[in-house]
Amino acid sequence: MNLQSVFNLIEICARHGLERAVISPGSRNAPLTIALARNQNIKCRSISDERSAAFIALGIAQQLGKPTLLCCTSGSAALNYAPAIAEAFFQQIPLIVLTADRPPEWIDQYDGQTIRQNEIYGKHVKKSF
Repeated sequence: MNLQSVFNLIEICARHGLERAVISPGSRNAPLTIALARNQNIKCRSISDERSAAFIALGIAQQLGKPTLLCCTSGSAALNYAPAIAEAFFQQIPLIVLTADRPPEWIDQYDGQTIRQNEIYGKHVKKSF
């Protein structure tokens, strides 16, 4: 697997001033976790409970007045970020959220943790890619 694009994404974030990340580790987001942990300009915290992680990131962003990055694995992990993301949206607190996903062909095949993640946060984010 070529991980250079993942390292490039994290480096772009760092060059744009990202200083803090909260990671909810999992197998699908391992490449993102590694890239974040290896970037010397980003201070990372690892919080396994996604709902708690999201609110911790919200608090960090609120206190610093700077974007904080959230990173989780696929499936319901991403859904557990939703309450804090909605709160951040309405309070205009900057969060950047990176979620892993399963291959599209696995969706709707009764494979564990494969949910429809496209536009998962609906209108509670400025942009979704």
